[in-house]
Amino acid sequence: MKNILLLLFAQILLVSGSCKKASSRITPDISFNGSSFSVSEDASPGTVNIPVILSAASDSKVTVDYAVTDSTALEGKDYTSQGTGTLEFDPGQITKNITVNILADTAGKHDTYFKAALSNPVNGKIKGPRIKVRIINADFATIAWSDEFDGATLDQSSWNYEQGAGGWGNNELENYTNTAANVHLDSGYLHISVLNPSPGSYTSGRITTKGKHEFTYGRMEIRAKLPEGQGIWPALWMLGANFASAGWPACGEIDIMELLGQTPSVVHGTLHWNSGGHQMQGGLYELPAGKFSSGFHTFTLIWTPNGFKWLVDQHEYLFINKAQVSAFPFDLSQFFIFNVAVGGNWPGNPDETTLFPQHMIVDYVRVYQ
Repeated sequence: MKNILLLLFAQILLVSGSCKKASSRITPDISFNGSSFSVSEDASPGTVNIPVILSAASDSKVTVDYAVTDSTALEGKDYTSQGTGTLEFDPGQITKNITVNILADTAGKHDTYFKAALSNPVNGKIKGPRIKVRIINADFATIAWSDEFDGATLDQSSWNYEQGAGGWGNNELENYTNTAANVHLDSGYLHISVLNPSPGSYTSGRITTKGKHEFTYGRMEIRAKLPEGQGIWPALWMLGANFASAGWPACGEIDIMELLGQTPSVVHGTLHWNSGGHQMQGGLYELPAGKFSSGFHTFTLIWTPNGFKWLVDQHEYLFINKAQVSAFPFDLSQFFIFNVAVGGNWPGNPDETTLFPQHMIVDYVRVYQ
């Protein structure tokens, strides 16, 4: 009887251990990382990876089939892929990729889409079976918004006046106002004027599209004539729409054009962002002859998910790839800022050579997407 009881007890322990072991086995969810995914047709080097993830690591091999199919994007014209295949997750792995090659299509002027789907899981459960992949057109031929400044007064459904002194941290000298003396329209042009009403006192204008026109990706074109003089600092730029919550520079800043008045033939394009502190990268363009104060020039930013190009009068002078920017904040919307600062940390202060008034005159701003 004693032997029988011992045998029964051993069997109970064995069954209990088996159940415990079986109950501890993880069956992870298999899904795409979201329901949509965007790439640019100028993706470099052209290969993009669409992540497929497990909700947890498994102690068994997990497999799942996939299929890539056309929508408005066409295999062989807009992208190439293996079409179908199987992803294998070894024990402990939680991420695999479906690899697709994006083809540049300079004839196409619209975004296109294809789809990917998951099926036939082994040792896992499909939670997110499909994803829509958007190929963002990088030619940007369709006007999304523009201001030609043809009205009698500034369009306040598009623009805000920012007012105040000190330059918000740059130790500038100007006081921004909303008066017509500093910001006005005349004969189809926006004028932002810098005045020196008394010794050491300067007024200017700063306008933004915050909360009214904000953009992610596109070709931004601005035709303008710039001021000059020691301490004069015109800028056509963009700032992350999440500035109020993220702060600067985490929100990201895109300087389409900045000029230091003491070097009136040179403009700068720059990115600012945060990665363990303020980071920046940029370049400059110098006119082969003359000054930016002598006539109008077109300043262009081409902004895609892959990176940025800066051009002056269609001459490209700077390219920054997304891979060069850590903690990339530039896949979120940004708004425009047009202003002329006086003095500050970068240009230094005006001196006896600086003449007033000075004017930044803008013919138009156009956004193509």
